[in-house]
Amino acid sequence: MKPRSPRFARLAVVALGLALALTSGCAKKPTMKLHHAEVSGVQVGFPPSLSVVLTVVVDVTNPNSYDVAIRAMRGQVVIMDKYTVPIDFRAVGDGVWLKADSATQVRIPVSMPAQTAFALLQEVPVVPQIPFKVSGKADVTATRTFQLEKDNYEVDEQGVIARQQIEESVRATLNPFAPR
Repeated sequence: MKPRSPRFARLAVVALGLALALTSGCAKKPTMKLHHAEVSGVQVGFPPSLSVVLTVVVDVTNPNSYDVAIRAMRGQVVIMDKYTVPIDFRAVGDGVWLKADSATQVRIPVSMPAQTAFALLQEVPVVPQIPFKVSGKADVTATRTFQLEKDNYEVDEQGVIARQQIEESVRATLNPFAPR
């Protein structure tokens, strides 16, 4: 049997140490703060459906000394404690990488059925900002080198979206050829 090199042994010790650090609580949980949400357009689907596309922008701070990636997020956006819109985000490639010891903006697209957008606008005709809450689970990967995965990371944040953004998008839905 061929003996293993000292380099391999050092790498194995580093990998084991990192795995123990991540699972023993030494790893710091990234923090998420809802930055804002924006209306980014409309979407026509099949079977025939019409949706307002929202982009939820979250500032994620990674306090660890290693990079972390968000691979997916599942959950929901609840608008005004009443209207629920599902989130099913799957990052392209190996995920959205968050640099060590820094904050990164992550953009998560969400489709709101046009009927929900219309009902929302009828309910809040004079309110300039509409409160919403994002909750769910995210799948993350720690370190580019060792690719240590953790699924079902809890997400629970609140924010507001300008009523005018939803109104403009609904108006564009009703008449896509009107000048803006």
